Amino acid sequence: MMPVIRINDATFVDLKSISTWLGTNTPSETIDALVRAKMDDLGMERDVPEDHIHELGSDGDLVFEKAPGLTFTRILAASVKDAALPKANWSGVLLGVIGLVHAKVLDARKLVNELQIPAKAAEYTQDGYKFLPELGISVQGQSAADAWKETARLADKFQIPVEVRFKWRENDKAQHPGKTGVIRAGS
Repeated sequence: MMPVIRINDATFVDLKSISTWLGTNTPSETIDALVRAKMDDLGMERDVPEDHIHELGSDGDLVFEKAPGLTFTRILAASVKDAALPKANWSGVLLGVIGLVHAKVLDARKLVNELQIPAKAAEYTQDGYKFLPELGISVQGQSAADAWKETARLADKFQIPVEVRFKWRENDKAQHPGKTGVIRAGS
């Protein structure tokens, strides 16, 4: 959850004026831009918990022990149980793991009970759910972070090796804009 800050009315009006000059759309974007500019002026960088970065890969990838912020990322390559996923996205990786879990539990109701994301043992296509006829379940869409959290949990529990190589988009709100990272689970 993001913290909430309160500012007085005069400062809010000033933020609106500044946003025009900076080309930002929200007070949060304006504050972000001002903070980044001041940090640059002071020669400061954002703190990144070093304990999350396990190593630097030979190709310059950041290899993480724990998942970093995955907002504003896209998958470059992914494998589940040593099989490459073509055109992978975060949802596709999760569904690949769910498919392998299904092969172990063999029953749609047991599978739904195993999942810690919204799922139904029936066809349901409202409220962001997608029906997976091959599994006989419907699963609600997840953010990148939530999809990875459930992917990693299932992969670790069922010993399903998963590796994802991803890139942060060139966005100031991304944790590591323009950099690539690797996360693994299930091994």
